[in-house]
Amino acid sequence: MYRLDDINTVKGLQSNLHICFDGVPGQEVMRFLEASCGWYESIFDPVNKDRILINAGKREVLATIKTLLNLSADQIVSMVKQREE
Repeated sequence: MYRLDDINTVKGLQSNLHICFDGVPGQEVMRFLEASCGWYESIFDPVNKDRILINAGKREVLATIKTLLNLSADQIVSMVKQREE
């Protein structure tokens, strides 16, 4: 399990994520994930309430990846520690 309250773990994970997602191939994968996870769509499903939870879960995974790519390691560690309080 990754401990996102540990600065060295976060930095290592961020480094690996940047290797994966920086550059043209990684950007193409990110566009695929955005489409697959419904990043730009509503999670609401008026017919199937269980789909709301499924859709939210998919977006949560992508949101975590995007957060790790866009925030500093210090910001992430601080955010995680605030949630734990």
